[in-house]
Amino acid sequence: MKQLKQMVVTAFIAVAVLAGFFPSQAVAAWGRGHFYVIGIGPSDPQMATLQALNTIRQMDAIIAPEDHVKLFGEYIGDKPILFDPWKGLWDYKGKDYRSLTKEEYAEFKVERFRLRDERVEQIRKLIGQGKNVGLLDSGNPNLFGPSHWYSEPFDAQDLVIIPGMGCDAAAMAALGKSIIPAYKTRFVMQTAPMFLTGHDWEDRQILKDLSKYPVSMIQYMALGNPEKLFSLLKEMYQPETPCAVVFWAGYPDRQRVVRGTVGDMANKLSGEKEKFMGLLFVGDFLEGKPYEGAMKLQNEEK
Repeated sequence: MKQLKQMVVTAFIAVAVLAGFFPSQAVAAWGRGHFYVIGIGPSDPQMATLQALNTIRQMDAIIAPEDHVKLFGEYIGDKPILFDPWKGLWDYKGKDYRSLTKEEYAEFKVERFRLRDERVEQIRKLIGQGKNVGLLDSGNPNLFGPSHWYSEPFDAQDLVIIPGMGCDAAAMAALGKSIIPAYKTRFVMQTAPMFLTGHDWEDRQILKDLSKYPVSMIQYMALGNPEKLFSLLKEMYQPETPCAVVFWAGYPDRQRVVRGTVGDMANKLSGEKEKFMGLLFVGDFLEGKPYEGAMKLQNEEK
């Protein structure tokens, strides 16, 4: 029965699209709304796309933390705010999840999924009533985007993701360098320490493997333990390899760049109070004319 219903809905949408409707309009005409994940860029409305801002205006209800509600208030208007999507996913009983006891952490892992499922049902109920619900997610929702906590339970026909500019784009603009092509660089890797070497920082083989190739690296959530991180990166890069941290990328009044090398950056970051809102870049592309260097190398190979 469910498959038959989906086939009928799909056929209806196809006919509606041929008649000139957008897919979302077609589904709305069928009587259902959509769950929209809206990428709002790395900071405020000036870094968001027109598509994102127009989509916020068209929503019936909004899901967002308080700071986003304030920043995008002009576009949200008087729409109801359903909940702060991140409350309870990274904290438990008023404590950061990283400071929980073993027993509390076990309870937290159960509670965060219970809370997520409860909120998903709230969204499902509204879109079943023909309402469009929009969740505001920073940057690019598909790159380290926590909105997938909420989007993955939904069928594709109920979900729309509005792309947003990631903080990596804003940070690279601040650096003003071509990250690829860049000299002999073979690829660019975006990761975070917890994924690169594991949560216990013990997987060193990947660093040894990567050291065989000219790779430029972008690391998110990399500022919590710079001493340990750079001691590991020295196993992959030479100490003189340039690196940079762009703090608050995309925030015009707060953005700043700290430059150094793999050998000295840990010391430069040791006095920094900000431990999250910074993006780490490592690679030779940070110096000289990396694009021109790559073009000259290509000419030599011909």
